Amino acid sequence: MYHDDVQSLKETGQKGDFLLPFVVVNTIMPDFYTTYPMHWHDEMEIVYVESGEYEEIVDLESYHVKAGDIILVSPCSIHSFRSFEDKTTIFRSIIFNFNMLTSNNTDACSIKYFTPFLDDLYINPVVISADAPHYDHLKKTVKNLIELYKQKGDFYEIKIKAELYDLFYQLYKHFFVLQSHESSMKDNTTRNIKIILDYIDTNYMRPITIDELAATVDLSKHYFMRFFKKYMGMTCIEYINDYRLNVATNLLLTTSMQITEVAESIGISNLSYFNRIFKKKYHMTPKEYRYNVDNRR
Repeated sequence: MYHDDVQSLKETGQKGDFLLPFVVVNTIMPDFYTTYPMHWHDEMEIVYVESGEYEEIVDLESYHVKAGDIILVSPCSIHSFRSFEDKTTIFRSIIFNFNMLTSNNTDACSIKYFTPFLDDLYINPVVISADAPHYDHLKKTVKNLIELYKQKGDFYEIKIKAELYDLFYQLYKHFFVLQSHESSMKDNTTRNIKIILDYIDTNYMRPITIDELAATVDLSKHYFMRFFKKYMGMTCIEYINDYRLNVATNLLLTTSMQITEVAESIGISNLSYFNRIFKKKYHMTPKEYRYNVDNRR
């Protein structure tokens, strides 16, 4: 699998550019890529599954999605994905910043719709399947956005904005629900998960101890390990290794760094250990990975 953009958690990289903060990312699994670590970003993400099936995790809830499904990932939601039974899957992710839809001058759209949505006052379905009412119109709009970005024809920026406005018209009319006050328990759990993931993102290039991670959210080491496993579905060490390996694969494909340099840059000084965990995940050595992917491009 190749990402047109390589993302990080909390992803701070520009999605698109200043003039058009909008991108479409194409993902194929499991071509040397079976998982993507938990992460979050300020932009909204809309995923269209073209073929196959996989597991999408959004705000600590797991969803088994399949071809034709549309996934809505709200801004600042923590999310990740993993392949399902090694089935070949293709999906397109539309990622955009709300700045392109809101005006510097406050208007009715901002006050009545976009600001309340960004303030989590509306509940949106995470997965919209083909059997949902009004699905066909929504699917057409999503596919139009993907094609507009791919072709980049004359005046496409105007049409992308028009399609996004139509998309939100449909979502508000048929899918969004104004929510009552939500329990703070889940909010606190999500907040703690974000703090932990941000700390790993900032410090993965050096050794990280469980004690220092537990301290970031004022938990005991023992409770922290249970908390992390419960909500992330893996141990903290497994997550850190998975995150580091995703960074490593990007370095292998986009730089000429030596294998030892790649390992050291992600906080692993023991080359044999790096090779061992890399082979466990990708079923090949880092050197073989670089060679195989380069020759499949």
